[in-house]
Amino acid sequence: MGTARGRVAAAAALVALTLPVALAAPAGAATPQAPAICARVQTQYTRIVAANTRAKNAFEKASTLRSQLNRNGRARLGQRLNTRLAYLQSLHAELVARVAAIAARVQGRCPTPPPSLPGF
Repeated sequence: MGTARGRVAAAAALVALTLPVALAAPAGAATPQAPAICARVQTQYTRIVAANTRAKNAFEKASTLRSQLNRNGRARLGQRLNTRLAYLQSLHAELVARVAAIAARVQGRCPTPPPSLPGF
């Protein structure tokens, strides 16, 4: 009888030790991580959209200034703004690529669709 009680006690101790490990299995851990990842992605999307808006506003401002300079006979100075405009267009292309990379990384894990970044 003493051995049967020992076996029951050992089995109970084994269950008590392994039950928390079974409850904290990776399948249960993956579900709480998804909202944290989605929150970070949403923050990144918000920052990218804000950066694209700033770049778009700067592009419009530089484009307007270039048009004014060309109208006033200062075309040579207006041409110098072409470098700035090309930089802003490349910045927009980088932001679009970054959104696509983030969307590909979290595809199927986050329900939020990626933002669309309108061109200039």
